[in-house]
Amino acid sequence: MNWQDEHTKRIALIPENFRKAHGHSSNHRQEIEGSSICGCFYCCKTFRPDEITEWVDENDQGIGQCALCPNCGIDSVIGSLSGFSIDEAFLKDMNRYWF
Repeated sequence: MNWQDEHTKRIALIPENFRKAHGHSSNHRQEIEGSSICGCFYCCKTFRPDEITEWVDENDQGIGQCALCPNCGIDSVIGSLSGFSIDEAFLKDMNRYWF
């Protein structure tokens, strides 16, 4: 079995709500900027959207669409506008599944 098949198999084992939440961790600038609170599921810290200073994955206009955590610099940011509870328990669960 190649690495892609292994990866697909591992992802399928992650509960659906955590897979859906992960979908909100990229190409999310508008959602992040409209959120009241954000969190990083790598370092498990929370912060305001205006604390984010670095964005990657630029669109055609050269504007980054994926937030980097202002604490650890990892692209594992999710905002409250995603519909998920941005609290320590949720971030730790996300970390357990994705890292």
